[in-house]
Amino acid sequence: MFAGVQIAFAMLLTAAIFGLIMFGDVTAYQLLTKIEETASNSILAAVPLFIFMGAMLEKSGIAERLFHAIHLWTKRLPG
Repeated sequence: MFAGVQIAFAMLLTAAIFGLIMFGDVTAYQLLTKIEETASNSILAAVPLFIFMGAMLEKSGIAERLFHAIHLWTKRLPG
């Protein structure tokens, strides 16, 4: 991370290096299997769509109006 590498790649590189030291050649198979398993998870496909939706709501001003409406409805509730 101090070299300016993104956090995900820094963690991946650290895990790969220590895996090679501790477990040897089987680390490459385990690493590739875990990457393929995570990439094929269909639930994780929703994460970028939620981020995109939030960005669109913010840029269009709808989010601010929604927060204002919710505040009007819930201003008497504590918390």
